Amino acid sequence: MFARDAQIVVHAGMHCTGADEFQTVLGLNRTALNAAGLDMAYPGRGGAEGGRFDCAFPEPRHQFRDICDHVAAIGGALADSYTGAGRYLISEHDLAGRMAGLLGGRFYPTARQRAEALRAALGRPVDRLVVVVKPYDTLFTAAWRRFALDRQMEPFAEYAPGMANFTGGWAEVVEAMQGGLEARHVTVLAERPSHEELFAHLLPGFRLPLLAKPAPAPEITESGIAMIQRHYRQGGRYVAGQRDRILAFHALQPQLPREAGFSGLHLSDLRGRFVADLDTIARMRGVEVVGNLLPAMAAE
Repeated sequence: MFARDAQIVVHAGMHCTGADEFQTVLGLNRTALNAAGLDMAYPGRGGAEGGRFDCAFPEPRHQFRDICDHVAAIGGALADSYTGAGRYLISEHDLAGRMAGLLGGRFYPTARQRAEALRAALGRPVDRLVVVVKPYDTLFTAAWRRFALDRQMEPFAEYAPGMANFTGGWAEVVEAMQGGLEARHVTVLAERPSHEELFAHLLPGFRLPLLAKPAPAPEITESGIAMIQRHYRQGGRYVAGQRDRILAFHALQPQLPREAGFSGLHLSDLRGRFVADLDTIARMRGVEVVGNLLPAMAAE
């Protein structure tokens, strides 16, 4: 399927790390990136051009035949987006698993199975894998807030104990994806990169064209979430763009300091686990950790 010397790179942006915005950038700049010698597969975002890659990755309930069907579907989607360029970029925020599992303290338990499905569809190992991670406390909080934009949710305090006692972690996820994809080189970014920085890690030496950028998304504030949740509890629905207008309005209003959402003991434990897991990841063969977050977290 791929040219023998084609370089395959995978961006596992993970949830709440800016992957959705990066995929929008890929769509906005698809023509220029293709002309520069880059083929891409990525989910559609905001009507951006060419984003038709939507892998129905296998879940624990799926049987062997289901997984074979998934692999065939993934392979077909990849084939449709490959024209024979020397570089091929796959961006998939759901590669390790769905975000909903985080609400119950399940930290991407099917990461290996899903990575193996993508590897089987590719038919060859991945040259480079870039994973963007986020501290556990901010990841769990951000996941709840993302869901709170779309539906009525129980208060965060109802989910916090299960999240704080989650199973698995970044070390297990990185190891699973490295093994499942047979990735030759893995970079773990412990800070959210700019789009240009992310490209530099994904494709070292690639001559990047000047990128068109989407308009910044409105900030998600406590008062904005409260207003949106109140509307859902009253049985209301939103028309296109209405939630963004609410968020934009509340982003300009005075806000109380944002609470961490976890008790002091849970917060300390979550931050300690993140520091320890980054240290474990940094010791893995073929993996490098990039970012200045580790010393800052340790200092806290």
